Amino acid sequence: MASQSKLHIPSANTIVQNTLLSPFLTGPLLLYVQRNPSILDKIPWFPNLTLTLPFRLPFNIRNSITLRADPPLKTLKVLFGIGLALYVNRWLNRLALNYWHLTKQGEPWDFDGEGKEVIVITGGCSGFGKEMVKMLAAKTRAKIVVLDIQDLPEDMKSIPRLSYHKINLSNYDSIHSTVTELLQTTTPTVLINNAGIAQAHTILNTSDAFLDKIFRINVLSHFSLLRLILPKMLAAKKGHIVTLASMASYTGQPNLGDYSASKAAVLGMHESLVQELAHRYENGHCIQASIVHPIWARTPLVSSWEFELDRSKQFVLTADEVAGRVVVQVLGGRSGSVYVPEKMIQGTFLRCVPDWMALAVRGSINKATKITEAA
Repeated sequence: MASQSKLHIPSANTIVQNTLLSPFLTGPLLLYVQRNPSILDKIPWFPNLTLTLPFRLPFNIRNSITLRADPPLKTLKVLFGIGLALYVNRWLNRLALNYWHLTKQGEPWDFDGEGKEVIVITGGCSGFGKEMVKMLAAKTRAKIVVLDIQDLPEDMKSIPRLSYHKINLSNYDSIHSTVTELLQTTTPTVLINNAGIAQAHTILNTSDAFLDKIFRINVLSHFSLLRLILPKMLAAKKGHIVTLASMASYTGQPNLGDYSASKAAVLGMHESLVQELAHRYENGHCIQASIVHPIWARTPLVSSWEFELDRSKQFVLTADEVAGRVVVQVLGGRSGSVYVPEKMIQGTFLRCVPDWMALAVRGSINKATKITEAA
C-alpha cells in the first residue's frame, strides 16, 4: 500500500540548535579562525548602529543610543560556550536517567529479530496508540500486543505480528485476568502506558463516577500493569516502561482539573519508579523508564474542548507527531524525558518561577478549554 510522505520543515529552534548552537560546528570553526585570524578581516560584519531618540533628554544627556556589535571572534566564542553547555547538560541528563551507565545493562535489544521483542501498548486502537502500532509494525519485527476496551479497527487487523486483547483499564479484575493470561505465553519487553481519557468540565461539575473512572484509567491502571509486568522484565533483565504523561503534568488548567491532577500523578509515579529501579530492585538497572510530555494534540481525547482549542489559536500537534517521538524513544532503547515539541521543556519552569509569572502564563492559555457548561 503506497503512502504519502509529508514534507517536514524543521522549526527555527531546531535550526538554531543544529547550527549556531552546535558545538560540533562552532568548535572546529573557532579552532580554524584562531589559527587563521586574518580570515576575520574578510568577513562582512554588523557595524555599530546609532539610534537617535524621538525626544529630548534633560540635563544635556546624549540624545542617542549606540548599539555596538560584538567582534565576530567573541560572538563565535559565546555561541560555542552556550552550545557546549547545552550539549553537556543533555548528555548528563541522559546518563543520569540511565543510572550513569554508558551502555544498556542486561540483555540487549533486538527489534530486527522476528518476535524477539514484545511491545504492549494500552489504548492502541485510536489516537497516539494507533499511530504507534502502525509505526512500530513498519519499523520493527517485534510482536505488538494491543490492550484496549475498543474493538480492534478493521484497518488494523492486517498489521503483521499484532495481537489484540480486550481490557477494561478501569477495572482491576479485567486488568489482572487479561494480563495474567498474556503472561502465560509471552514476556513483554516494552510496556507503553498510553491509554487515557479526558473531558472538559469544572471541578464543581465533575461527577464522582467520572472522577473515579479517570483516575482508574489514567493513573491506577499504570500501577496495576507495573505490578504484573515489571517482575517479568526484571527476571529477564530487559524492559522499557514508557509513560504517556502531558505538559498538564506541570500546570493545571481550568476545566481540566481532574486530567491535570492525573497527569501530575503519573509524573510522580514515574519519578518514583526511576528511583526504585536505581536503588531497590535486583536487575533494576536493566530496565529503561521513559516519560513523554506532549502539548495539545488532535486526538479523540480533546473532543470535548476541540472547538475552543481551535478558536484560541493554540498550536496543536497531530497524533503521528507524538507517536513518532515515542517510537524513536523506544527504538533508541534508553531511558529519557521527552517533550513534544522539544521546546516545551520550558514549561517545566512553571514549577519554579514566581507565582505571579506562572499564573500569567496559565491565564494566557485558559481560553483553550473555556467551554460553557450546564449549571
